This record gives sequence, structure tokens and C-alpha cells, in this order.
Amino acid sequence: MELITEADFKNKRVGSAIFQFSANWCGPCKVLSPLLENLTKESDVECFKIDVSTNPSIAREMGIQSIPAVFMYKDGELSESFVGSRNKNQIQELINKVYGS
Repeated sequence: MELITEADFKNKRVGSAIFQFSANWCGPCKVLSPLLENLTKESDVECFKIDVSTNPSIAREMGIQSIPAVFMYKDGELSESFVGSRNKNQIQELINKVYGS
């Protein structure tokens, strides 16, 4: 999963991608990241990570108060989001719902 900056986020969200807002000190983020990475490899959906510690302005702009926070964009529009951890099946269901199976 590629770590991106605020500028990258603004450029990449015009397409279809999943963004995980996290921090290197966040335990649940460390669990969620590999799940997202593996599932998106299987579905050909791009997945990016944004560190809220080094990009606080985008976290404020997006209204992020807890992490991990995941935003799923399709064709430039926010389709789904969730905060906190999810299991593999729950994430797969959301990916299928947003991007098709």
C-alpha cells in the first residue's frame, strides 16, 4: 500500500480508490493495512495510506476524529466509508458493493 501526501490524495480521489487514514503508532491501523492491501490486489482497486500525523490538514478537512478511517471513492465520488477495524469478509463485502465483484 502506497503512503501518499495531501497533494496526492487530492489528485487520486478523482478516480476510483480506497484511502486509509492511519498513523504509525495506531495498532488497529497496523492490522487493517495488510487486509486492505491483500483484498485490493485481488480486486485491482488501488489502495493508499495517508498518515494523519504528517498530514493533519487533510485529516481535519475530511473530518477524521478516529483512526483507522477508510474512504472508498468510485469515479471521484465518496461511495462508502468506515471508522475502526473490520474483518476480511466485511471489507470484501464493501469492496464488492462499491466496485463490483
